Amino acid sequence: MNHQGVGTPGQSPARHNVSQDSTPGNEKVESYTSETPTLTRALSREEIEENRRDEEVHQLARRYTSKSHHSVYDDDPFNPREGSPLDPASENFSPRAYAKSLLNLQARDPEKWKQRTAGFAFKDLNVYGFGSATDYQKSVGNVVLEVVGAAKKLLGMAKPRKIDILQNLEGVVHHGEMLVVLGPPGSGCSTFLKTVAGETNGFYLDEKSEINYQGIEPKQMHTEFRGEAIYTAEVDVHFPQLSVGQTLEFAAIARAPRHIPGGISRDEYARRSRDVIMASFGISHTLNTQVGNDFVRGVSGGERKRVTIAEACLSGAPLQCWDNSTRGLDSANAIEFCKTIRMSTELLGSTAVVAIYQAPQSAYDVRSPI
Repeated sequence: MNHQGVGTPGQSPARHNVSQDSTPGNEKVESYTSETPTLTRALSREEIEENRRDEEVHQLARRYTSKSHHSVYDDDPFNPREGSPLDPASENFSPRAYAKSLLNLQARDPEKWKQRTAGFAFKDLNVYGFGSATDYQKSVGNVVLEVVGAAKKLLGMAKPRKIDILQNLEGVVHHGEMLVVLGPPGSGCSTFLKTVAGETNGFYLDEKSEINYQGIEPKQMHTEFRGEAIYTAEVDVHFPQLSVGQTLEFAAIARAPRHIPGGISRDEYARRSRDVIMASFGISHTLNTQVGNDFVRGVSGGERKRVTIAEACLSGAPLQCWDNSTRGLDSANAIEFCKTIRMSTELLGSTAVVAIYQAPQSAYDVRSPI
């Protein structure tokens, strides 16, 4: 005896067979076949309408999101919309969005815009210098000793003592990485940065030491590609009578590329780069203020340090060595400096070697190797 079960519309009804055992006294046993479908509850009209509205909202959100990303990264960074993240005069300005938009503009003509990288490797790095065994603080009492020492130097009797600064260092830093160099004062952090950048005045590199810049020898790197590896010293040195805007505009126009993106002039490119870098480091309000120094009144010490950082960033060098550039900065600006350098390594593929002293923990967290 066959019965038809209840099923959902559009599906074949469930079938179950009822069989009776021929043995007397046995009751009827119903055996269900495996064809029985799972019953589902029909959705009400309200639930169907609600699901439809949710799907429309999700589709609309995805469409506006893709349109927003397109409008930001595909816009001309040299002619941005007012109030957009690409406008350095806007409160919504985003350095990362500007960098991505500029890279997107350069990617349209890869023959003119080829990415420059400068990773390096070093092995058996030994650096040494020469100095006297004893040194005296200049005073009236030891002026006689100073005269004796000067006489010995003239006669060739005073032999300078060799001082080892760096011994048997080796490592590899790929392009796109940010290397943090840690050590107490006098441990050779500045010497290591100067050696990498080719600023070896005052000390000597051992003949057995090996340094390679992605297949380029140090002599060729520091002569033919000297502007590609820069060293930013701890002390700020500027023309004090120049304004901040003039200083940064000169730095930008000095390193302007041969092919200007966007079809703008060289001067306009320099002014736009100046405005962007000043907005990135929060010194836009110092545009017409003198840089100053210890004798000429100008910007504050922290602002002068940020001018130094901005000037070095405008060089666009693929290998950058920063020697205690967070000196004179508060915690917020020190962290912002590290984030900016890290962003340049990620997006532009540059290599940064940074020596930091007394920086907050958040500044160390944005680095790659140490």
